[in-house]
Amino acid sequence: MNMHESVRKFCATIGENPLLVQGAGGNVSWKEDATLWIKASGTWLAEAMTDEIFVQVELKNLTQELQNKNYSVTPQMIEPGSLKPSIETLLHALMPHSVVVHLHAVEVLAHLVRETFELSDYPDLDTTLNARVVNYLKPGADLAKGVADQLENSAQTRVIFLKSHGVILGGESIEEIENLLSYLTKFFRTQPVHCDPMEVPLPISLVCGATFNPVSDIRLHELSLNPELITRIKESWALYPDHVVFMGAQALIFESREDVQRQLSACEELPDVIFIKGAGTFTSEKISKAKSAQLTCYYDVIKRQPTDTVLSTLRESEIAELLNWDAEKLRIQLSK
Repeated sequence: MNMHESVRKFCATIGENPLLVQGAGGNVSWKEDATLWIKASGTWLAEAMTDEIFVQVELKNLTQELQNKNYSVTPQMIEPGSLKPSIETLLHALMPHSVVVHLHAVEVLAHLVRETFELSDYPDLDTTLNARVVNYLKPGADLAKGVADQLENSAQTRVIFLKSHGVILGGESIEEIENLLSYLTKFFRTQPVHCDPMEVPLPISLVCGATFNPVSDIRLHELSLNPELITRIKESWALYPDHVVFMGAQALIFESREDVQRQLSACEELPDVIFIKGAGTFTSEKISKAKSAQLTCYYDVIKRQPTDTVLSTLRESEIAELLNWDAEKLRIQLSK
């Protein structure tokens, strides 16, 4: 099996696991001579075996520009088309490895969103990974510079943890990446916090300018029925870029169904998700698969937080940067 086929198979496999990949999130690349093959923006890793989700980027000039610390360089496609390279292409070019994978893996992300995350708190982590940590930076040029700074004088680095964002893995083969990913997910694995059995709400839809249906994944009703999770939603919603880009800066929490009717009846732009205390979690009929995947990811992340854990949320200025960024607006349009 050649590299192209092995990468596609790997992508399709991890793309079906919501604890590793959420919707159009994450990206994978491999280097082939002077070419960087990378997932296109807005495409889904899960569809790697059925759709052409990769594009070719000219590598030599890109690498030269990065060596000259030009982190605003625009990757040049070898065969221009409708698909565009991932907005995180520079991260893949910066890593010296043949295969580079960037994911928002839940087991790791659940630690990266904690206020106190530091590698010194994980003394048992394999030191041969030569892992590095980058504080939160806006994806694109800012994040590329942050990663480049950490890679200076550390050619052996195989893992870079991005606070409030995700993880980057580098390896010389898909097998190496698979082993690395398996190790990290097991090392950081956290048992979801147990809750008492829920009284799941009856499947009664709401109609107020649009139809809102109870979420089909019963677990997600806990977000509205568990007082601790309601507090998390209220205080720690904007945890990482993909969540903010797809789900917005704040959650809409209502006290009752009547409260929903009263407040939304005059809204011109209706939300995709609403949380009604003690009643359940509801989504618009028009919600996309990508947004639904992000809602599930958020639940999976906060369910892995001990009660007293302080989470690090993005600042208002950082949220504004993401929501007003044309590259992210394009990615939402391309996503399903």
